[in-house]
Amino acid sequence: MNNVGISNWSGSRTLAGTVVTPTTLDEAADAVARSSHVRALGSRHSFNDIADSEETLLNLAHLAYRHPRLSTPTDGDAPPSSVEPELDESTGRVRVTGSTRYADLALFLHDRGRTLPNFASLPHISVAGSVATGTHGSGIGNASLASSVVGIELLTADGSVRTLTDADAELDGARVALGALGVVTAVTLQSVPAFDVAQTVYGPAGFDDVVAAFEEVSGLGYSVSCFTTLRENTFASIWVKRAGGELEDAWPAQVAGSRAMSEPFHPIPGVDPANATQQLGAAGPSWDRLPHFRADHMPSAGEEIQCEYLVPRQHAVRALEAFRELSGPLAGLVQVAEVRSIAADTAWMSPMYQQDCLAFHFTLVRDNERVAAALPHLDAAFGPVEGRPHWGKVFDADPQRVRGLYPRRSDFVDLARDLDPQGTFTNAFLRRWVF
Repeated sequence: MNNVGISNWSGSRTLAGTVVTPTTLDEAADAVARSSHVRALGSRHSFNDIADSEETLLNLAHLAYRHPRLSTPTDGDAPPSSVEPELDESTGRVRVTGSTRYADLALFLHDRGRTLPNFASLPHISVAGSVATGTHGSGIGNASLASSVVGIELLTADGSVRTLTDADAELDGARVALGALGVVTAVTLQSVPAFDVAQTVYGPAGFDDVVAAFEEVSGLGYSVSCFTTLRENTFASIWVKRAGGELEDAWPAQVAGSRAMSEPFHPIPGVDPANATQQLGAAGPSWDRLPHFRADHMPSAGEEIQCEYLVPRQHAVRALEAFRELSGPLAGLVQVAEVRSIAADTAWMSPMYQQDCLAFHFTLVRDNERVAAALPHLDAAFGPVEGRPHWGKVFDADPQRVRGLYPRRSDFVDLARDLDPQGTFTNAFLRRWVF
């Protein structure tokens, strides 16, 4: 099935390439071999042109696994073939098709007493697209989703498959590959034994109180997120998610001077919390608590544009002050902003490469013109503290500055040229920001 023009998840951007939707891996290989330029579509949760192509957009929805408990896709495609993941019980490694959503994989693993170390705030996103852009969850001890990758299968430009495992030095180059090495048809992830998580939401808390106690606040649980609208000098809510032995400890009476909320809360103040995962300290499976949003409901706001910067943790205080000063330039644009912690990883093109980071995430109104005008202010705020833009979200920065932030960039470029000498998988985004 071919069609022209498809939008991203929030409707903020239309991709220009021609969509090809194969029903088998052989059909996908044939489509790649017949195209001079190809990019793969995942859950279409990117907000910039990283997924766009001058020719072919390969939609692998038919190759995704769908868990029976979750509904069928709503993007107009026929239900996928539900190729079941393969779990090695002896090692805990699970092989899954790249277009599979984390929500479906999480349920598959849960049925077998396993899970993943962490999840992003939205479980609706695809595995391949998430790891390729350095997507992450939260927690001072939790690295990006790509850190769980122990194997990747790439459909290369001639239609053949190249497999990289953790026995290959190049795997660190392929974990966060921005789609530049080939179409990721399957990913092998290291799972862990299933564990429970409980979350309690505190707030509101004064901005200064949170900054003063930030190290303590960010270490209160397995995962901690602080939300603010930047319209007042407060954090509207602080989400503390506890796991393991932490569940046996009493919850803090206060966090940065704020008390636990007695009713469920949505990250965006005033929005119905029915879409948010269960709170009030009730323990449940980690896959159903670590994300902020339920897999079977609309995530976040829907009509939105997202921006995010990752800042080395050593600059935390300066970055938090710069974050506060964005209230003016972003006035009328912020639905909610979130501050999270992410541990260092080893992926060459990860913003967290060899350094712990803070993530400053912005959910903005879906107004492309006004958001574009504000983006230079975000880079001016976070650039001086070595801020790296999230690869899948909107930003406006000096390409030379961005390229210079990645010490293994030249190694990555060499790997891309080795695996894709004709540049089949390159596009305008990669030529501007990487190559």
